[in-house]
Order: sequence, then C-alpha cells, then structure tokens
Amino acid sequence: MEGVNERNNFIYFTLALVTLLLVSALVDTMPTGEGRMLLRLIILATEIVAFISLSFDKQGRAFIAVMVVLIIVAGVLDEMTEVPWAAVFGLSALLIFFLGIAYRVGRRVLLAGNADSNTVIGSLAVYLLMGLIWATLYLLCLEFFPDAFNGIEKTSWSDNFSNAAYFSFVTMTSLGYGDISPALPVTRALAYLQAIAGAFFMAIVVASLIGVRTSQRVK
Repeated sequence: MEGVNERNNFIYFTLALVTLLLVSALVDTMPTGEGRMLLRLIILATEIVAFISLSFDKQGRAFIAVMVVLIIVAGVLDEMTEVPWAAVFGLSALLIFFLGIAYRVGRRVLLAGNADSNTVIGSLAVYLLMGLIWATLYLLCLEFFPDAFNGIEKTSWSDNFSNAAYFSFVTMTSLGYGDISPALPVTRALAYLQAIAGAFFMAIVVASLIGVRTSQRVK
C-alpha cells in the first residue's frame, strides 16, 4: 500500500475532515460527556493527520505541532477547570489551525500547475476548511452573545459544534433552510460574507482548473 506523499496527501487530509464532520453529527446522539470527549479526540486525530500529510516544510510542521499542543491544553483547561476563558482560548486555537491549514493547502492547490485527482480533492479540502472556519467563528459568537442565533441554544461549544457546522455549510451553499438563523447584526454579517466567499472560491477553483487544463492541452 502506498504511503502518504505529495501525490495523495490531500486525499488523506480530506478524508480526515469528512470523518470529523460525520463524527460531530454522531456526538449529538451520545451522552454529553462521552460525545464531548469523542469530538475532542477526532479533532486531535484530524490535526495528527494534518501533521503527517501536510508537513510541507519545517515551518509547516512547527505550526501544526504548536496548534496541537495549544488545543490539547485548551481541552484540559475546559474539561478539568472552571477557567471562564478556556472555551474562547480553545476555539481561537482551533480557528487559527483551520485558517493556517486552509492558507497552506489553498496555495498548493491554486498554484499547483496541474489538475490531477490530488489537486482537485485538495480544492475540496479547502472548501471544507472554509466551512469549519465559519463554524468556529459562529461558536465564538455564541461565547460572547448567547442569543446570537435563533435555533441554537448557548451551551458547551463541543455540544454545539455539529449545529454550527450544519448552519455554516447550509449558508455557504446558499440552501438556507431557515431552522437556524442569525439573530444579531454580527452573525448576519458573518453569514452573508460566508455566502459570498463560498461562491467566489468555487468560481476561482473552476477558473483555475480550466486554465490548467487548457495550458496542458496547448503543450
């Protein structure tokens, strides 16, 4: 079996992101403590997969390693102590991780110069990361504004992760079912900015892939 390399690394990472989203949906069906622990473990596993598959250079490895440590520390503080800012600290670390990885993968995908299966799946990884970035932003909003959304009650961010991810991807794909809706100006602004960013990203990816395909045919 072929190991992780630059021809398949985005495939492994994308599978890890999809697993994270699927497991977060299952967390709601489990007892609170067990579900919360499972979500934290799957987030940690996703970071480990990122470290293995996306460590393009020493800087990338150092960034992911630091983020893993910070998120572990935040999880311990959140679970074992009564520190009021532990949730904000953990979500901030998670947001920085998603942003950093999205930037690094996005650069590799858009500047790849080819359109093989790994590059296409890398584009999907960036799209999933965008949804997770906004989901984390929505969870941060809930930490500061408990009434930020209609349809989501303020509770532990790990218990609301699947709800935030659901609203994020529904917004980004412009489905807008209406069962969850932003209730404050700040969350409304985040929602329409996400819809714009999602559509813009898809346009860039399609244009980039067409350009690569065209240049390959010309050669």
